[in-house]
Amino acid sequence: MQPQLFRFDLGYDGTEFAGSQRQPGRRTVQGVLEAALQQLTGRSVVLVLAGRTDRGVHAVGQVASGDILWRHPTADLARALNAVLPSDLVVYQVRRAPPGFHARRSARYREYRYRLWVGSEPPLLLRRYVWHVRGTLDLGAMSRAAGVLLGTHDFRSFAGKGVGVPGADRRTVRKVSLADWVELECTFDRAAAEARLLEFRIGADAFLPRMVRNIVGAMVVIGGALRPPDWIAELLKAGDRRAAPAPAPPQGLVLWRVEYPGDGLANHTW
Repeated sequence: MQPQLFRFDLGYDGTEFAGSQRQPGRRTVQGVLEAALQQLTGRSVVLVLAGRTDRGVHAVGQVASGDILWRHPTADLARALNAVLPSDLVVYQVRRAPPGFHARRSARYREYRYRLWVGSEPPLLLRRYVWHVRGTLDLGAMSRAAGVLLGTHDFRSFAGKGVGVPGADRRTVRKVSLADWVELECTFDRAAAEARLLEFRIGADAFLPRMVRNIVGAMVVIGGALRPPDWIAELLKAGDRRAAPAPAPPQGLVLWRVEYPGDGLANHTW
């Protein structure tokens, strides 16, 4: 029996992970999932992930793929994995993938969401999943700034890990088809009456390292009335990471979904 190509749809709480990609001697999403598959199949497994997430970043729509030797019904693989995986990593579905499928290279759309708790202390159950911003933010100004991001732009000013330095040998043009701020209802805690829960939603063909966190960091500066909404356009034009402010912290960020041809892409334009 030969290994078969499988697709894994998964999610995780990134708090205790050192990121998604395998790193020697560190607890990562890829490392934990590969170890679980090796435990079940008795063979070494190498996976690829649709998107890279940093330490502390969460996911509800991550996708992985790889060749697995599995002698039982496909539906049993997800159940077997969840029986041995830790509680902060879950596999929603496992399916046979078509020939040539690659979780990263085959993806056509990725969406991230970032949540801010603005005002009083955040509810206990949200503290691992929001950036607590004290004071007030102008949601209208942040929404206008988000609109500037739509379309195809060079996002070098928002690229981390050395990619945003002028002259860095990396393609930094991306096409953004979704960029908006919404206010979410939060009524399960008394603190909600004195604060606001805001969510930034952004979707693109692909993302650069720390791109979303760097954008949100700039958005909060705008929301705090320290810069006007069109400052985003100035940052895009600058093409230099040093022109933009510090990134937002990781815990508010979630990889929301990844889409592939045939996954219902009609709602997106590239």
